[in-house]
Amino acid sequence: MDHPGETYDIIFVGGGAAGCVAAGQLAAANPGLKVLIIEAGPHSLNVDTHVQPVRYLGNLLNANKLRKSFTLHVAQPSEAVANRKIVVPSGRVLGGGSSVNFMVYTRASASDYDTWEKVHENPGWGSKDLIPLLKQIETYTLPTSNSTHGTEGPIRISYPTDSLNVAQQFLEVVAKYDKDRPVTDDWNDFKTGDAYGKWPKYVDDKTGRRSDTAHHFIYNQAENKNLTVLTESRGVRVVFEGTRAVGVEFITGDANSPSQAFASKLVVLSAGAFGSPAILERSGIGAPDVLHKNGIAQLVNLPGVGERYNDHNIVLTHYAASPEADSVDPAVHGPEDALAAHIEQWKETGKGLMARNGVDAAFKMRPTAEELKTMGPAFEKRWKDFFEAYPDKPVMLGAPMAAFTGPAPPDPSKKYLCMLYYLAYPASTGSVHIAHGLDPYGPLNFIHSYLDEEADVAVYRWMYKHLREIARRMPFYRGEILDCHPSFPAGSGATCKPENDPVGIDAPKLVYTVEDDAAIDDYHRRMIATAWHALGTCAMKPKDKGGVVNSRLNVYGTTQLKIADLSICPENVGANTYNTALAVGAKAAVLIAEDLGLNLGNSKCAL
Repeated sequence: MDHPGETYDIIFVGGGAAGCVAAGQLAAANPGLKVLIIEAGPHSLNVDTHVQPVRYLGNLLNANKLRKSFTLHVAQPSEAVANRKIVVPSGRVLGGGSSVNFMVYTRASASDYDTWEKVHENPGWGSKDLIPLLKQIETYTLPTSNSTHGTEGPIRISYPTDSLNVAQQFLEVVAKYDKDRPVTDDWNDFKTGDAYGKWPKYVDDKTGRRSDTAHHFIYNQAENKNLTVLTESRGVRVVFEGTRAVGVEFITGDANSPSQAFASKLVVLSAGAFGSPAILERSGIGAPDVLHKNGIAQLVNLPGVGERYNDHNIVLTHYAASPEADSVDPAVHGPEDALAAHIEQWKETGKGLMARNGVDAAFKMRPTAEELKTMGPAFEKRWKDFFEAYPDKPVMLGAPMAAFTGPAPPDPSKKYLCMLYYLAYPASTGSVHIAHGLDPYGPLNFIHSYLDEEADVAVYRWMYKHLREIARRMPFYRGEILDCHPSFPAGSGATCKPENDPVGIDAPKLVYTVEDDAAIDDYHRRMIATAWHALGTCAMKPKDKGGVVNSRLNVYGTTQLKIADLSICPENVGANTYNTALAVGAKAAVLIAEDLGLNLGNSKCAL
């Protein structure tokens, strides 16, 4: 059948982290292959707010103002989070999350990927298959004896030679205070689930620039005339002949009517955990009741579409710090004209304030037997069912941060430090569905389900107490920022103090009553937010178990249609998700090359 629109070999709908990896590798290894990337957001090529690492926090804090680089997903109100409408920003720019994230280098546990393979029946997706792909995609510049790190890939991972003193002090304190967990040189070895250590980052050690997928897989192929990127163009739906995907309908900019592009070999959805299920539903693929409500004819009955939304849910508590504490606040909250010297230093050396992300230490953590007793029966069951048999799975991840992460510091002339923490595998899961028919700009019916499960609430309570004890022992500590902590009952021994002195390593721990615990839980319900790690809404599982794609990423009930983004994750991962997105993109490139008989070598950005 002839098509009036331009025809490509492969169309990627979404230029996020995984999509750029897959499209870039295939295009580089097959110069004659016509590849189109349709990206809803703008270009990120050499844009300071994306390539200068320290800019990320200001971007996230001002996501409402930077709507070209983010899509804001507003969830339904929930009693579990004090009836708030939580907003989840997702990257809408070439490179997706890799262009806007924290840049922290965190790898999943080997058991995460092994569960994908064995429990969810996805051959070829175990740790033995994905670790080699991740190794080939990175250049790890830290000293290490760990053979799972790569040395020749396009994505560079580094650690600053002048790390922030807040991180240094945190590690010094935990080494003395926490006798149950080690401080290790490398807690990103796919097997450590309970340790502290330095936190490497996706920052180029030579240039000080963010290591994102747009620059290292797409923009470095400017000479490839068969690789086309169409920005500020939003995918509406897949064009089908029967159940065979043959193209994409999309809207560019302020156009009044959609355009179409056609694919002779394959359409790949890579629009993320919000975008990909929405495109499927607008294409007639999903649960009958969702499609009926939106006036869309059913093409494929696939009730798993948009279900099992997963995320990590973050809490950030703030403390006053002494003047000696390092801080990235000048770059986050200060005037732009005060950064001129820092920007010049970054351009000349790749070092200094502009090359930082404010987070140089972190941890993965599991409760001890004694800590487990304090967390109640709800989490005890979750522990036995999910965590106990897998010592590489952390329960919590977190870090000290040399910044005030709210809209504005209480006193810009003072220093602050932050303790951030998030649950690695929330028991609570939600859903994402269309609610406005074929309108690609219509808000989604988004249910996050944060803290719906009591097991999750208990873990945050434990972690608040643990990190507060560490903070109190840091010599930089000068008290709590009251708005950023629970409001304890009058007379409580755990009452927060806006001005306070640090305590000794062996000082008694604070004692919390039942009422104090309730105040902590209330605080978490009022303050918990997204960690920007959405995944799982087009799960790679058997169809009869809620799956949307099979192990070769093919959408059930269709041909020539795949999904390659974090929406395919059949279960959460105990890590920040950029590394997993790299794994999904690299694996997708392998599968597509196998299916279409393409090459996947002979290129600096191909495996």
